[in-house]
Amino acid sequence: MTTRSAIQASGKQFRRKNISQTVQNIVISPIKEMSILADQLEDEIGHGKIISFGQGIPYFDTPSYIKDAIRTALGEIDTAKYTLEPGLTELRALLARHLESLHGITRIEEKKEIMVTAGCQEAVACALRSIIDQGDEVLLPSPCFASHIEQVIQFGGTPVFVPLAEQNKWSLDVEACAQLVTPKTKAILFSNPSNPTGAVFGHAELRALADLAKEKNLIIITDETYDFLTYDGMPHSSPASFADVSDRVILCGSFSKKYAMTGYRVGYAYADEGIIDHMLKVHDALTICAPAISQKAAIAALAGPRDSIQEFREKLAANREAMCGELDNLSDAFSYQKPNGAYYILAKIIHPALRDSFQTALRILNEAHVVVIPGAAFGPQGEGHLRFSFAGEPQQIPEGFRRLQNFLQTL
Repeated sequence: MTTRSAIQASGKQFRRKNISQTVQNIVISPIKEMSILADQLEDEIGHGKIISFGQGIPYFDTPSYIKDAIRTALGEIDTAKYTLEPGLTELRALLARHLESLHGITRIEEKKEIMVTAGCQEAVACALRSIIDQGDEVLLPSPCFASHIEQVIQFGGTPVFVPLAEQNKWSLDVEACAQLVTPKTKAILFSNPSNPTGAVFGHAELRALADLAKEKNLIIITDETYDFLTYDGMPHSSPASFADVSDRVILCGSFSKKYAMTGYRVGYAYADEGIIDHMLKVHDALTICAPAISQKAAIAALAGPRDSIQEFREKLAANREAMCGELDNLSDAFSYQKPNGAYYILAKIIHPALRDSFQTALRILNEAHVVVIPGAAFGPQGEGHLRFSFAGEPQQIPEGFRRLQNFLQTL
């Protein structure tokens, strides 16, 4: 593999003249690139002709009580104005109480330790920009979220990939993390539950990681977008719950998946006041504030009933079973670890005619009209795999796999 870009792998040559070397060194996440390529293909084959197991967009609608609150907010004059840079006071207070309840944290100071961002991804960006300098290293348990790689590089850091144990449900090897720490290592960044593997890192793994962070003076940045989405009774844990590392954990969260609000672009960060102070500088330079209308939607989400979250979880659990069943029927082409969380399966390619994950994903798109994500997007340990999202409409799963079966029969 000579590129991390699906668009470049498809043949596009990018302009270099007048473009900074840093930006030349990063790519659009192939998760989004595959959607861009699919959109272009639909110009040829017709709109609606492609099935996507690509970007993780839940198929259900934003709950009605949140939409009702948005309609009310449209009539309020302050909705058209900037909010306080750290976010609406009411929202930060609700977030503080939510995190206290969820993780057993006591006495969060919402005006000092909480900030609202334009999605979880901006929270991670503010965290990284605040703690790493040129040449600093960030440990990424790999396969890891594709955008985390690009964010580290964009801010001058060096990603250091820590292999996850695939045969043990992509578990985290803290000892392997320790062996890769150098004087340049500043942080470890991961999502839990994991995108792209669906792994859920447990309390013991996170406790060991927290001890390592104390010993080596590291910051832990944890992306907890899917904190609500675990299966089979698997609990979700967060290093933010450990009081002894409260000064070195940055918890980044999102409303996107939990409340089907991906388009609203609202997230948050919780960290020590001394860290938030600096993250707000970055936030101010990037966005000033998250959109007021989205923040008001988030207030409604936290203040309202939680029935929809359980409904979403049940629907996605059914999709998980359906997709695992389809993959079982293609056991001569793929093997996989059943995910304990999130809504992704990172399947290993075992078909002898398929190798490079970028070329395989591009062939599946162009020949089967199905979007899957090349595993190489998620770091070197992802090569030889494809990521399947089961967040889409349930009826698309059997049809998408029928097309995959037909494609495999042509090899």
